[in-house]
Amino acid sequence: PWSKIILSGVFARTHRDEPVYTGETLREALLRNPAISRLNITQNPRWVRPSEFIDGFKSSISFAFEDPDGSNLKSLLKTNLFMFGAPVHAKRWVE
Repeated sequence: PWSKIILSGVFARTHRDEPVYTGETLREALLRNPAISRLNITQNPRWVRPSEFIDGFKSSISFAFEDPDGSNLKSLLKTNLFMFGAPVHAKRWVE
């Protein structure tokens, strides 16, 4: 049993002419949140849109984690999360 979440408003790059952050960079930034660092991530963070179509400074990412009873998701949705020094907004992933 696992849950999946989407984080919006995530910085994708610092300058327009730079490539978007890699999956490894996203994971490192995500794990700086104490509430997330305690989770067992089952799907590493990745951009929701293909990176070649991200032309602005912010975009959305998704990731999944073990969540046997759904309590981790409920907790994360109430937690102030940050990436790259800025707040991001969490929502439940809907297929």
